Amino acid sequence: MAQLKMLCTAVAVVLVGGSAAAQTELEAALGNGAERLKADQIAELLIGHTVTATSGEKTFRFFYDANNVVSGELTNGGWNGAGAFAITDTDKVCVSMAADKGRYRCMTVLRVGDSVQKFNSDGKKTFELHSFEPSTGL
Repeated sequence: MAQLKMLCTAVAVVLVGGSAAAQTELEAALGNGAERLKADQIAELLIGHTVTATSGEKTFRFFYDANNVVSGELTNGGWNGAGAFAITDTDKVCVSMAADKGRYRCMTVLRVGDSVQKFNSDGKKTFELHSFEPSTGL
């Protein structure tokens, strides 16, 4: 019986430790003091601005038009596209580019220190936003 209790305790420790290791990048950022931006804050940063963003080693520029049209380009060429975006009342920005075939990808936006970052629905960081320039397009 004592061995069974010890085995159950060991399994519980492994399971608790495993769940901590499964923490998403979003959860980690929030746990380290990041601020979840509200819909009005997201709108103020994006709408009417050209945003320079990185994803991994790639640098992009996106323009968020007041008519909910988003256009984007890879800064060194090789990709450009357009689609639609929406800012939800649940404090997310959702984007649908042509390749998404009408499906919107919704992201949580956090201020992490001096940085603004987007996280997908799985809690993975997708973009870091570096500059927000008032603009009328790309």
